[in-house]
Amino acid sequence: MGVITLHQPHMTDKKLPLFLDNTFQSIYGNFGVRLGALFLDALILSPVFIIITVFNSMRLSNYYYTFIISQIVILAYYLYLPVRYGATPGKLIMGLTILKVDGSAISYRESFLKFLPSIIIGIMGFVLQCYFISLADEETFNNLSWLKQANYLKSFSPMLLWIEVALMYAFHFSNLIVFISNQRKRSIGDQLAGTVSVYTRFLEKLKEEAITE
Repeated sequence: MGVITLHQPHMTDKKLPLFLDNTFQSIYGNFGVRLGALFLDALILSPVFIIITVFNSMRLSNYYYTFIISQIVILAYYLYLPVRYGATPGKLIMGLTILKVDGSAISYRESFLKFLPSIIIGIMGFVLQCYFISLADEETFNNLSWLKQANYLKSFSPMLLWIEVALMYAFHFSNLIVFISNQRKRSIGDQLAGTVSVYTRFLEKLKEEAITE
């Protein structure tokens, strides 16, 4: 599946226009479309996390192995696929393509920086999880149902858990503020990576306008 992007050298120091053909038709994915893409990506990945949850319930030490497996899957999904196909499957379904702000295709550098905030949150969660596991009794854990297992781990330090939840909500709220406060609908990850998410249907038109400049 090919992705049409703008590769003209003279666009290096420029940014994609705010609107198409000097109209008020934005070329950037709005909040509803981006939220739909996030939901679809989560839905596509859900079988992996269901399998991981089942595997974790079998033995306490499995958490360490499943973290590595889950990170490999997530990194392949959010780092490789956007570079290979122009976006994650969820974004592609919603008709979006990830580009640099000048309209050129993203590389692994941009893909990594865009996903970096989520990586940091994931590592924080894993460190907290490791702390809970270090306090847990494996035999007690293994004899509980999967739902009680999760509550058992969380019971060791509810305050730390609430701090993690508060930080996650603070990040997502900040991300929303950043997103709605700029005309190119760029998230915190987009700001770090220098990327935008545009409607795929406008790529041909943008390419034509770049050639005529």
